[in-house]
Amino acid sequence: MEIYSSPQQYLYNLETLSSAEAKRLWRRKIKQMWDYECAYCGAHSHLTIDHIVPRSKGGIDFTKNVVCCCHDCNQDKAHTPWEEWYLSQEFFSVSRYEKIKEWMKPDPPVNLFLYRPRRNNCT
Repeated sequence: MEIYSSPQQYLYNLETLSSAEAKRLWRRKIKQMWDYECAYCGAHSHLTIDHIVPRSKGGIDFTKNVVCCCHDCNQDKAHTPWEEWYLSQEFFSVSRYEKIKEWMKPDPPVNLFLYRPRRNNCT
């Protein structure tokens, strides 16, 4: 199953029975996409979901704005802009930095006009 952009899309696509279940499924999928590893330091325990752009600074609950993150990094980062915070950390890694930047890129547009219109043969 693919990862949707938000918990609301799990409800819309009838993947779950309740909004709480949709949120749990969405959070689990994000952790799975990050291989159950903190995006910043690589830890494997006490994993949470961190908003790259904090909600207090206008960040939204979309997949491209959240990463799998350990509790310590999440608490330490708090409301600080992620690049400013991450570049000052002793565990900074260029490969992880690039992976987060790649994760944040928007999805390519979907062609909604994949099929040609049908021709009416009755006229």
